[in-house]
Amino acid sequence: MKRETWKSFWVKAAVFLLGMLLLPAAMWYGTMTAVAYIDGWYGQTEPAFPESTVCRAAAYTQVMDLTWGLDSNAPAVDREDLASDAVEFLRDYQAAYPSNLRLAFYPTYGDGGAPLYDDHEEGDAYIRDFWYNGWTLRLYYHPQAGATDSFYWAQRYYERTTAGCASAPYLTALCVLGLLVVGIYLARASGRKPGREEVIPGWQEKLPLDLYLVLNLTAVGCAAAGLVAMIQDSDLLFCDPLALGLWAAGLALMAALVQGGWMTVCVRGKLGKWWKNTLTYRLLRLLWRGLRAIWRGTVAAVRAIPLVWRTLLGSTGLAFLIAILLGNHAGGAYTVLSLLLILAASAFAYQLQKLRKGGQALAAGDLGYKVDTRRMLWDLRRHGEDLNAIGRGMRIAVEDQLKSERLKTELITNVSHDIKTPLTSIINYVDLLQKDHTPAQEHAYLLVLDRQARKLKKLTEDLVELSKAASGNLPCRPSRRNVRELIDQAVGEYSERLAEAGLTPVVTVPEEELTCHADGALMWRVLDNLLSNACKYAQTGTRLYVDVRREGDFACFSFKNVSRDPLNIPAEELMERFVRGDSARSSEGSGLGLNIAGSLVELQGGEFRLFVDGDLFKAEFTVPLVGPAEEPAVQAPAPQNA
Repeated sequence: MKRETWKSFWVKAAVFLLGMLLLPAAMWYGTMTAVAYIDGWYGQTEPAFPESTVCRAAAYTQVMDLTWGLDSNAPAVDREDLASDAVEFLRDYQAAYPSNLRLAFYPTYGDGGAPLYDDHEEGDAYIRDFWYNGWTLRLYYHPQAGATDSFYWAQRYYERTTAGCASAPYLTALCVLGLLVVGIYLARASGRKPGREEVIPGWQEKLPLDLYLVLNLTAVGCAAAGLVAMIQDSDLLFCDPLALGLWAAGLALMAALVQGGWMTVCVRGKLGKWWKNTLTYRLLRLLWRGLRAIWRGTVAAVRAIPLVWRTLLGSTGLAFLIAILLGNHAGGAYTVLSLLLILAASAFAYQLQKLRKGGQALAAGDLGYKVDTRRMLWDLRRHGEDLNAIGRGMRIAVEDQLKSERLKTELITNVSHDIKTPLTSIINYVDLLQKDHTPAQEHAYLLVLDRQARKLKKLTEDLVELSKAASGNLPCRPSRRNVRELIDQAVGEYSERLAEAGLTPVVTVPEEELTCHADGALMWRVLDNLLSNACKYAQTGTRLYVDVRREGDFACFSFKNVSRDPLNIPAEELMERFVRGDSARSSEGSGLGLNIAGSLVELQGGEFRLFVDGDLFKAEFTVPLVGPAEEPAVQAPAPQNA
C-alpha cells in the first residue's frame, strides 16, 4: 500500500509549528522593510541615526514618560508657577534617570524666548520638537551619554536594519509565501489519516462552529491588543530581548489560533453540512419548531370547530370588518377586501369543481382517477382524500375479486384434473377385470386399483383437512415440546427416503435447549410435508439444510434445498391451493401441502414463510417458545404416515 506520509500526525505537527515560527519572522522582516522604506533607504543614502524613524520613535517613548510625570507632579494653578514646577521636575527626572535624551524647555509654542530649561550640549543631534500643554520640548540626541535606554535599543535596531534592509523585502516575501504554503497544506491534510480515505473529525469539530470561531477570534483579538500595548508601552520595537521574546511568543500564539481555526473550517467543509453544528442553526431550528408547533396548534384548534360554525364565525368577522371599513370611509381598504373575497370565492368554486369531477369519474368506473388535493382548503382537501381512498379501496376490492375468481377457476380445474385422473384409471381397470384376463394380470390390475383408490382417498382427506384448518375447526392441543427432539425424530424418520432421493441432511440446532409451545401431531404434519417435498422435488446429489435458531420469543425452523425443476412461479403462489413446483403437474401430490402446513403453523401461533431465489427453495416457520420447565419436556408422539 502506498505510504501516505503527508497525512502523518508528526508531519502535520511540524508544518503547524513552522507556521507559528513564520509569522513572527514575517512581521520582523516586514517591519524592518517598512522602516527602511519610510526613511527612504532604498535608492537613496541612508539617514543618520538621529534623523531616522527609529530614533524619533525612541524619543517619543521617553517624552511620553516625561509628560506623564509633568501631569502628575505639577499641582500649581498659576501658569508661571506651573512652568517653574515643570522645570524642577525635569531637572530631578534627568538626574534620576540617565538617558541619551537631552531637551530644551520653552514656555510657548515654537522657539520664542529663552528656554526655561536646557541641558543639551554642542554636538548633540536635533531630533524633533514636541508640543505639550502650550509648551515646547525640543529634543536632542546625546550619543556620549552611554545610558541603556530606548535610544540604546533603537540604535541597535538601526544597525540591524542598516545591515539587513537589502535582504529584508525578499525574506518578508519568502515568509509570506511559506505561510501561504502552510495554509494550503493544512487545508488539504486536515481531517486525513494514513490508510483512511474518509474525513475523520477531531475534538475541535465537536464544538459548535460559531461558538468556536467567536472564542478563537476573541483570543486572537486579545493577543493582538496585548502586542499593540507592548509596542506602545515598551521598547519592543528596538530589540529589548525580553520584550522581543514576548512579542514573538504573542505572534506565535496568534498563528496557532488562526491555523487551528483554519483547519477546523476545512474539516467541516469536507464533511459537509457544517451549518448543522452551529448554535445559530440550533437556535433557529428550535425557533422554527416552536413557531411550527404554535401554527399547528392553531390550525388544529380551528379544524376542531365544525365547518358550519367556522363559516358562521368567519362570515360574522368579515361583516364586522366591512362595517368598520365603511364606517371609517376606508374605500381603498374595502375595495382590496372585496377583491380578496372574490378571489377566495373563485378558488373555492374551482376546488368544488375538481371534487365534482372526481366523483363523476368514480361513478363512471374510472377507479384510477385521483383528485389533486394540493393547495385545497382543509375540509375540501379531506373530502378529496376520501374520494381518492374510495377509488383505491374499490380498485383493491376489484383486484381481489378477480384474483379470487381466477383461483376458483384454477381450483375447479385442478380438482377436476386430480380427481378425474385416478377415477378414470379405476374405471378402466375395472373394465379390464370384467374381461378375460390371467391371474397375473388380475393381480397387477388390483395393485393399480389399490394405488389409485388410495390416491383418491388422500386427495379427499387433504380437502377435508384443508377446510378444517382454514375454518379453524381443526383441534390444536399445544404443550411443551423439545425442539431438538422434534427435528432429530423427523429427520431420523426420513433418513431412508432422503438417502433414496440422494439428499444429505445437514442439521444445525443451537446448543441452548429450546422448548416450544406446539401441538405434536400438527408439528409432525408440518415437518412431514416439508421433508416429503424435499424428497420429491429436490435435486439429486445435493444437501438439505435444516436449521433451527431463536428469533426473540420464537423458534424459527428453516429448510433449504436446490430444486430439481425450474421454479418459475413466485413464492407466494406456491402457497396457493393446488399449486406445485412443476407446472406440468406430473409428480405426485395434490399441491395442498404447503397451504395446509401454513394453516397448521398459524393455528399454533406461528408464521409460515417461503423464499425462492433462482433454484434455491427455502421454507421457514416459527412457533412460540416457553421458558425452561422444572419437569422434562413431553416427548413428541411417534409419527404416523398420513
